[in-house]
Amino acid sequence: MNKVKKLKSSLIIIRLYKLLLVYLCLISCEKETKQTLVLPSLFSDGMILQRDTLANVWGQGKPGQLVTLDGSWNLSKSTRINEFGQWKLAISTSKDPGPHSLVISSGKETVKINNLLFGEVWLAAGQSNMEMDFDYCCNTTDSADKILKETHYPFVRMFNVKKTLEYKPTNNVEGYWMEAVGKDVKLFSAVGFFFAKSIFEELNIPVGIIHSSWGGSRLEAWTSREILEQIDEYDEILVDLTIDIEENKKAKHWFSKYRSIALPSHGWDLFLSEYIKKKDESIDYLNYFLGSWRELDTLGVEKINDTTNQIWKSIDKGITVDDLFGTENFSGVTLFKNYFQVNNVDEMIYLSIQPEKNLPWGLWEYDVYINSNKLLSSLISIKKEDYKFNKNSQTIEVDPSYIRFGDNQITLRIIGYPSTGDISITNSRGEQTNLKDGWQCTLIAEEWYQTRDYVYPYISLYQYNGYKDISSQPKKTIINHNSPSILYNGMINPLIPFTIKGIIWYQGESNIVSGDQKFETYDTLMDSFIDDLRRKWDANLPFYFAQIAPYFNYRDMSPYFREAQAGLLRIPNTGMVVTMDIGEIYDIHPSNKHDVGDRFARLALMNQYNIDIVSYGPVFKKAWKQNNSVYIEFDHIEEGLVLDNSLKNEFELAGEDQVYHPAIVQNHGTILELISLDVDDPLFLRYAYSDTSYATLFNSAGLPASSFSDTIKISSVTKTSDKLYK
Repeated sequence: MNKVKKLKSSLIIIRLYKLLLVYLCLISCEKETKQTLVLPSLFSDGMILQRDTLANVWGQGKPGQLVTLDGSWNLSKSTRINEFGQWKLAISTSKDPGPHSLVISSGKETVKINNLLFGEVWLAAGQSNMEMDFDYCCNTTDSADKILKETHYPFVRMFNVKKTLEYKPTNNVEGYWMEAVGKDVKLFSAVGFFFAKSIFEELNIPVGIIHSSWGGSRLEAWTSREILEQIDEYDEILVDLTIDIEENKKAKHWFSKYRSIALPSHGWDLFLSEYIKKKDESIDYLNYFLGSWRELDTLGVEKINDTTNQIWKSIDKGITVDDLFGTENFSGVTLFKNYFQVNNVDEMIYLSIQPEKNLPWGLWEYDVYINSNKLLSSLISIKKEDYKFNKNSQTIEVDPSYIRFGDNQITLRIIGYPSTGDISITNSRGEQTNLKDGWQCTLIAEEWYQTRDYVYPYISLYQYNGYKDISSQPKKTIINHNSPSILYNGMINPLIPFTIKGIIWYQGESNIVSGDQKFETYDTLMDSFIDDLRRKWDANLPFYFAQIAPYFNYRDMSPYFREAQAGLLRIPNTGMVVTMDIGEIYDIHPSNKHDVGDRFARLALMNQYNIDIVSYGPVFKKAWKQNNSVYIEFDHIEEGLVLDNSLKNEFELAGEDQVYHPAIVQNHGTILELISLDVDDPLFLRYAYSDTSYATLFNSAGLPASSFSDTIKISSVTKTSDKLYK
């Protein structure tokens, strides 16, 4: 019997051993068959390579093996894969647009790229105004629906670089090539599309756009660390960044214990409704974020009902949320509660709110509950012009069914940045109870940038499920799309050295709000940024950028920032798109992207493709005075100057006191004459020098002049505009 058992045991062991051998064989075979020849996603079906030049192609493979590229246009070229598994070849492209095919082979592996075109390849990059696609943006001159219906440009293609934050430079990006055909154009950068469309229609050559942008991003995020290290102003910032990255990793692990809720990111998102309504009048902002807002509407309801053992802490005067709970720079969802007495339930009760003075308000939203009944929300009936909607004083009549005899609970749910405060309760006889004291607070959720997938919306609320000691949270740092070099690492470096014709750049809105009137750091950084890209790509790479458009909330910094931007024209082979006639004062994202793209194309057509086309509006040249009159001469007037008299006159003069007064303007065709009845001896002049200034001066081609200022001399003073604009 024992022999039988031993025999059975031996058979089982043999079978297990055979199974193990089979498994190991399968693993081995899998390893042998695993694809080692890999190309970046830029090199894929439908791509466009720069025509009639040497275009870089690169990838990974098995070290030491030969990699061969065979193209349908008579190309055959090989190289050896280096010890790190990397290879790169510069291949000759032809003038024939194609379509072509390209086969990359190494050993027994092959990769084939189909529907390959040769044409003009441009990088379109920046922040939200470059990012805006046709889901967000409807053009003012063309109906978006008409554009989408009629668009059929298979030779215009775009590669959208996926939003990626990286601590160190990476070598690949996610994305794929799309044709501008029908509804697919919805995913295009609107500026990039109109730019490419204009180039294609003029040259009849395929145009490829590599689109890499992130709304709300600062220039520092797009700049390589090696450049930032050369600028003294960033020494401390870079040291802090290194520390923040490590702290961020700890915080990421800590927040992973809590449930995440996607949230519209910051107050400017409220204005997206304007874009959405242009597409469909039936859609409003709240419905657009329906899922997110519904979750927020129930967030903390149990605690509003006060049925849990959540920690409530009493607030003394001057005490902040951070002080109460041992947090640092808390931002998220908090609840504040207090009580008031009602002795006559038949009386009308009114709630008075003065957010600017006495309400713990946040940028995003506040809700008010009476005895767990929702009374009001700050997000109801918002007007675009009402930027400070959450600061407006309100008096609300409380539904009598919400009121009970004796103690009544009032609860505030704040989404944003809380502080302590009070609310007034008034009865129908005018008797007022000012709730300055007695407030208690609890935390519900905390705001943090999403850690897994940086897609819109970027911010999540991490809901605390009955926390015990919030002070155990690691230091929360913000590593986001504004952190130094973070976008360069993930969204620029992987594109180098893909052969491109040039760059169009639309960015600056995020830098203007934190600068001073000189904007010297921005000027220095932008200069270094352009130089860095040219060193890594091509020394003669054209770089065209868009000037920021008029917007009411730039703290009167716009003219100084625009002048800093215009100063960059000292750099050879650059150009600036003026947008002062196509802004929207209450919208930081002007919907007219057609003219922006067209003006970018004008610069490229004139400078890179030798097309005789007007590319600039009037450019200030010189100013002089005779008696009390000031005369101004411009370059690039074409057949003459044009004044738009339907708008506010944007010309001003000042005397020795430098107090500016409106000027009366007389157009003499090629020269403007200015006079001010309030300035006897004009010494200074300026044009369009406010946040909301709109262009009133154009040339005969309909292109606007940018803002400018100058010191007036008795003899003419000539600016170096020819050097700047040529």
